[in-house]
Amino acid sequence: MKHTQSLVFWICLQCLIVSSLPNALRAGNREVGPSALPAGRPVIIGATLPQERFLSCVVQVSADELRDIPNSNERLTVVILEHQKFLEMREGFHAHKTKLAFSSLLARRIYLSSRMFGDFETLLRCITHELGHFATQSVYEDHAERAADRIRQRARQTCQSAVQ
Repeated sequence: MKHTQSLVFWICLQCLIVSSLPNALRAGNREVGPSALPAGRPVIIGATLPQERFLSCVVQVSADELRDIPNSNERLTVVILEHQKFLEMREGFHAHKTKLAFSSLLARRIYLSSRMFGDFETLLRCITHELGHFATQSVYEDHAERAADRIRQRARQTCQSAVQ
């Protein structure tokens, strides 16, 4: 248990450091911060370029659903972890029932297992479901799924080419 807690702490610390980098980066004398980055773009950690394009597209498609939620001016972070690390992180968050994805509404963070990227339908179902939790600000699965259905329809039309 102690090893799992220290691993969760280490991964969370890395996520915190990486997600706060845009605020701290400097290019010459010019500060590069959130205002220099496209508004609404998520911070995506651990993704390949095609995965990042697809996840960014889905988050952009869900922008209307996410616009009026608390802290909507803060960027959403998506963290992709190798499956074993995902399982350890899941235990640290006591999200025992989930198999491929879970969210932290307070941290504005979605955690995804690398196994979810096996096929488009699983990926689409999981990421939109997690975004549904943010859209409804609810931990209840049926609430999240109702919002996810709306997001999923738009993402299927708009983002499928981003994954290929």
